[in-house]
Amino acid sequence: MITRFERFTLILFEIMKYWNKIASDIMKGEGLKGTHALYIITLSRFPDGVTAARLKDICQKDKAEISRSLATLEAKGFVHKAGRYNAQVRLTESGQALARRLNTIAHKAVDQAGSALDEDEREIMYKCLGSIAANLHSISKEDLTR
Repeated sequence: MITRFERFTLILFEIMKYWNKIASDIMKGEGLKGTHALYIITLSRFPDGVTAARLKDICQKDKAEISRSLATLEAKGFVHKAGRYNAQVRLTESGQALARRLNTIAHKAVDQAGSALDEDEREIMYKCLGSIAANLHSISKEDLTR
C-alpha cells in the first residue's frame, strides 16, 4: 500500500519531471537548459530589471546557480547586466521574445494539464499546495531527528 508520503512525493516528482522535460525541449533549441526557463520567465516580470540577489530569492536557488545561469544567458544574448556589482539584470529583445514564447507554451501546458479541474477546484488546489509548502518550510527549520 502506498503511504501518503509516497503518494505526495511521487506526484510532485512526476509533475516536476514532465515540466522539466517540456522546459528542456524548448530551451534546447536555444542552446540552453530547462532550468534557464524559470529565470527567463521570472525576469520578464521585471522590465526595469532585478538584481541577481533578488532573482535568487524569487527563484529559491543558490547564489552559484544564479551566477552561472546569468553568465550563460548573458553570453547567449538573452540578458544584460547594467554594471558589475549589485547590477540590475534585464532581458534583451531576444530574451523578451523567448520569454513571450515560454509564457505562451507554459500557459498552454498548464491549461491542458488542469483541464479536468474547474475554477473552484483549481483555487482549492493552489490554496492546499501553498499551505503545504509553507508548513514544509517551517518544518524544514526544525530538527526532526530528535
